[in-house]
Amino acid sequence: MTTLTELESRKALLSAQADLARIQMSLAWSDLKNVVSPPVSPERSGGMRKTAAFLLAAMIPLFGRTRFGRFLRIASFGLGVVRAVSGWRSR
Repeated sequence: MTTLTELESRKALLSAQADLARIQMSLAWSDLKNVVSPPVSPERSGGMRKTAAFLLAAMIPLFGRTRFGRFLRIASFGLGVVRAVSGWRSR
């Protein structure tokens, strides 16, 4: 049988491992956030980003999230096709 001190030490170890896992998850989340949306540099903080943010803020209430999301998916697919074709033609 295990003694009380062994159980207490095991409980303390499991608690420390859980804390470590939480810290690692927090670091991984912040790393992922920086990869997906890097911090804005001062030279890139201007015009186009503000214009896009304004258009998104204005269009979502006008058209609805679902309809505007569908439009963005179609537009991004179309732009991907345009980029692929122009890359293929430049070879």
